[in-house]
Amino acid sequence: MSINYERNKKYFKQSSPKAGIILIVIGLLLTLALPDAGKLVGILGILGGVALLYFQFAGKPSDAEIDADAANAIADVQKRALGKLGLDEDEVTLIDPVVVHGYYYKNIASGVQVKLGKDRVFRASNYEGIVLFFSEHQLHAYKFQFSLVSPQESREQTDEYFYRDVVSVATQSETFKINDIKGNSQQVNFEEFKLTTTGGTSITSSIRDEGSVSRVISGARSLIREKKIAS
Repeated sequence: MSINYERNKKYFKQSSPKAGIILIVIGLLLTLALPDAGKLVGILGILGGVALLYFQFAGKPSDAEIDADAANAIADVQKRALGKLGLDEDEVTLIDPVVVHGYYYKNIASGVQVKLGKDRVFRASNYEGIVLFFSEHQLHAYKFQFSLVSPQESREQTDEYFYRDVVSVATQSETFKINDIKGNSQQVNFEEFKLTTTGGTSITSSIRDEGSVSRVISGARSLIREKKIAS
């Protein structure tokens, strides 16, 4: 898993150019107003303002770069999932694995930061997903959650379900309020994948690409129905 934590912190940090611009303006005024010996004060003010703006905004990632970092972090998720579940790839070839993932707008450990991008999409400093594998008699699930800004925050979970115990494989809409990085209360709407069993347990994940998920879970539903009828 390769994540640029320090760069990503800049994306989720509220930054304002106001202080830097004020320093530059004051520096320019002092440079023009003071005699030659005092112009140094104005020049230092200008340099200080430029430095402040640089450290705040240089290297700050775009919305697309945050999306790309999240995608890179889960590029090998199927391989990791197989290892955590103790499975060989040839054991789970009934249908292609179901992989669902998206930004996680809730806490993992210490908290979460949420930012509204220029494309009007909310992005969170936490990310999550699940991988479902299908063997002859069981469904194997691996769930992961991790932070895009802190290497210390992550969680993993594995489960196995007999097909007869699966009640539903569905998507649902989730809505709740959060405070964004500006401190404003915002309403986040997102889609969530949910697998529910007869024992009342469930495994869920937020969905980043609803269109692709709808296609892949249709095959899972068909297989589970066939296995339940056969049992």
